[in-house]
Amino acid sequence: MSFALSTYLNSNFDYVFFSSVVVVDKTIHEAILKDVTAKDYSVIGITLSCSEETLRERHKKRGDANECSFFWLHLKPYEGDYVINTDNKSVEQIVNEMKAIIDKKENE
Repeated sequence: MSFALSTYLNSNFDYVFFSSVVVVDKTIHEAILKDVTAKDYSVIGITLSCSEETLRERHKKRGDANECSFFWLHLKPYEGDYVINTDNKSVEQIVNEMKAIIDKKENE
């Protein structure tokens, strides 16, 4: 994960979005960032969350035959992350909320 992040960060993209459920664990989060070789970047953590009912509906809509697990849903977000509740929101609305967070952080 660190290698992939480093590669993208060193490729002069304006933004790199890294999505993972395991990064909510402090030890893993710190280990990944510690091994990133890129310089001059900032991290903005955003946790997307929803209700169990919404997760069940999304799981069913996806046609997934596996049992729906709520394990990740009930983990405490990584300290300092912004949390966006995605219930009853379109992808566009969620992206707009993420963009607003990014814009706010850039202007601080």
